[in-house]
Amino acid sequence: MSTKLDRGVVSHADTFSIATLLYARLRRVSGRVIDVLYLVENPSYARQMAELALSTEDAELIRLVSRLDSVMDLFNYEEPEAIEQPKNMNNSRYESGATEEEIYRAQVSHHYIGALR
Repeated sequence: MSTKLDRGVVSHADTFSIATLLYARLRRVSGRVIDVLYLVENPSYARQMAELALSTEDAELIRLVSRLDSVMDLFNYEEPEAIEQPKNMNNSRYESGATEEEIYRAQVSHHYIGALR
């Protein structure tokens, strides 16, 4: 009996497996190196790398992109809209009320002094 969590793990494992094959083939064909872990986690990056792989017109890369698309649904993924900042938010730099001496004292205790304490 397969649960939703199990299918997510299998899908993630399949995605990783396909992405590593894509990495190896893309490196061999075009000399390009991609970030496999980021590809698995970020659909936008995955879609860009799939387009890069398709641009090589290599039959094996096209097959791997097709498999990756079946697992990740790359070409039906919509970009999340940019989050708009509230208009009343002040974009000025944050200023703390601490003096430079207080900041220095707070940092010094964390510095390595070359000996055990």
